[in-house]
Amino acid sequence: MLPMMFKHDFGDQIRQYVIMVDRKENTFEVLVERNNQGIYLTRGWGALSDFYKLSLGAWVTIVYVGEGRFNIRLMDRFGKKLRCPEFSPPMEFLVDRNAIPVTLFNVVPGPFAHDELNFQHTYKKRLESDEMNDGVLVIFDKCIV
Repeated sequence: MLPMMFKHDFGDQIRQYVIMVDRKENTFEVLVERNNQGIYLTRGWGALSDFYKLSLGAWVTIVYVGEGRFNIRLMDRFGKKLRCPEFSPPMEFLVDRNAIPVTLFNVVPGPFAHDELNFQHTYKKRLESDEMNDGVLVIFDKCIV
């Protein structure tokens, strides 16, 4: 979801699709869906994930530069910049419009839920000394019944 401040300042400039552009001018089209709570960038992230091989997640910084275009920078989970593949001409990834369900007034049905294929959860846990010594990660130490 884009921040509410962005919605108020630039929401009227965002159409049904936006373009994400990396440093090497590779482009990724992403579907925009809206509801009363905000603007969501939904379908199209899979191409970005596949292109950069983001199987374990990453940080994506997006900067709006106008006319439905965002410049993007990617870092791995540890903050290291990801190498941007270079192609001549640059790669272009488009959303399959035949796979987009028709919605009335381009709204996101409430409550909004991400597509399981285009959304990943991140879980952070501080490692305890026992886990470091034993080499075993304990995620839940109490069983709730």
